Amino acid sequence: MSGKHGRKPGQMADKAKQGMQAQGQRMERDMDRLADEARRDMDRMGEGMKREAQQARSDAQNLDKEMKRKLQHH
Repeated sequence: MSGKHGRKPGQMADKAKQGMQAQGQRMERDMDRLADEARRDMDRMGEGMKREAQQARSDAQNLDKEMKRKLQHH
């Protein structure tokens, strides 16, 4: 009777196993992509902070120059 269907008992299990593997690989890829994006975001934030720090440093230097110039004028 079951011969008509032509499906071996193990086939469904194999298909399920392949599906699980594919899903696992997909999840790994997603995790990698998320990690990459997070790294890029961190880099961008780091760059922004570096730029702001440089800006603050040059502002401080300018203030210093201003103060010295003002002091000389008096």
